Amino acid sequence: MRALPVISIIFIMLLSTLSVAVADSSSNETISTPALEMPSLTISDYVNKALIAFKAWRFDSKGLIKTNTGIYVDERFWDWLSGSIQESANLTDAALKWAQVFHQKVQNDEPIQWIFITWTKPNDRLKEALEALGAEVLYVDDDINAISLKARPSLIKNLVYSQAFDFDYRFYIREVWPDLYVETGPTILENETTFTPANVTITPEQVSGAIWNIKLVKADLAWSKEGITGKGVTVAVLDTGVDCDHVMLQGACVGFENFVTDEPAKDLNGHGTHVAGIIAGRPTKVTWEGKEVYVSGVAPEANILAVKVLGQDGGGTMTQIIQGLDYVVEWKKKHPGEPIVISMSLGSPFGSPRDPMVQKVEQIIREEHIPVVIAAGNEFAVIDSPGIATGAITVAAVDRNMKVASFSGKGPGLNIYDIKPDIAAPGVKILSAKAGTRNEFIAMSGTSMATPHVSGVVALILQKHGDLTPETIKLILEKTAYPLDGIDALPTWSGAGVVDAYAAVKAEPSESGGLIDFLRRLLG
Repeated sequence: MRALPVISIIFIMLLSTLSVAVADSSSNETISTPALEMPSLTISDYVNKALIAFKAWRFDSKGLIKTNTGIYVDERFWDWLSGSIQESANLTDAALKWAQVFHQKVQNDEPIQWIFITWTKPNDRLKEALEALGAEVLYVDDDINAISLKARPSLIKNLVYSQAFDFDYRFYIREVWPDLYVETGPTILENETTFTPANVTITPEQVSGAIWNIKLVKADLAWSKEGITGKGVTVAVLDTGVDCDHVMLQGACVGFENFVTDEPAKDLNGHGTHVAGIIAGRPTKVTWEGKEVYVSGVAPEANILAVKVLGQDGGGTMTQIIQGLDYVVEWKKKHPGEPIVISMSLGSPFGSPRDPMVQKVEQIIREEHIPVVIAAGNEFAVIDSPGIATGAITVAAVDRNMKVASFSGKGPGLNIYDIKPDIAAPGVKILSAKAGTRNEFIAMSGTSMATPHVSGVVALILQKHGDLTPETIKLILEKTAYPLDGIDALPTWSGAGVVDAYAAVKAEPSESGGLIDFLRRLLG
């Protein structure tokens, strides 16, 4: 029997869809019709409906639940929608407050932010239809087919669970998520100190006097033996902003953007400035623990792209993170010859391996070929979102004695083939720039501090090999890492081990890896 042409299959599916539409219209079921005028479905919508039926047949829904209306949700979604989500005991005060406010808004049926993932790129008719229902569309991301909106929980409940709720455009909606809270993760503040000015140029004195965390990751050897300092590479820091007036960061920042609408672009929290200093801080002499040392970034001549996605309290939403990631992609398109890496010392204690933030990270790694380095989180027993993303370089924290920090997020990841974290770096009592000052430093602890060490090493690799794919960079980091001892060596605790900047810079991509990178660049 000869196979039907594709166009015939589509035609048959289209006729079937039209027939179903006619049959549904004659149903005697009670329908709750929106009061406002809806845009009418077009032939294009009916064609899309047929194509979506085929997509749905092939869709891998692992980790999601399909509701009676055909929309997919996280297994905890009903708890969010009913306001009965259990509040974890290890939440920070800010995260706990957010959860409590969310619960109260659900009880009062006040508008809350949500993210819809659609089967196709969101069209204007779908957006108009959602607005006709009373939703406010806030942001659209065509790359992952996401619509961020604000709507009452009662509307979302009807849309997701009520077949009696008549909405012609429902077939476009694949997933519905709360726009979950994201935060920097709890960091432990340690000592403070001031500085004595030093030259920016890397000198033998700065190499020999480098502070302990720089020596532990062997960045000093990458500078002195290989002459690699991150020059010409940009690191996008998605965080609370960056204070580029600090002496450690003067001349490092090449761009700023703010996605926290009710705050100025400056770093009012301090977290982002501290992270940026660990990545690309210029060497500065300080007196620390009774002796003079040079505090610097792992890649002291790299550039910083400051992207503010978290507010003064260290928190924000998934939508803000997605907006920040979109900005980095657009910046990269305007600077095609400049290698870039994304550093994210943040995470959501409420997230999921399938949430929109994870989907966005995976899309950027897969389609934009930008490496993304993310904190494992500070909740001991779990990996936060989006650090759970398979393609991300997820970072655990160790102290100066090469012991995994008690707070460092532990795996496994999604399955036995995707163990998280991927690698470890210093994250306990790390000295770096203090925001709001010109010449003061502060020590902090957290996987937030470990992550920028690895981001800096990626910048070093990209200075030497600016056209490697994220997959090859991750492989280099894992193959050149040095493993820990005892329980700390468990892959679910420290991944491949502690990052080794010198070995990573010296490593040459294998011929097969180079060919794979070439083909990916050619096709991507």
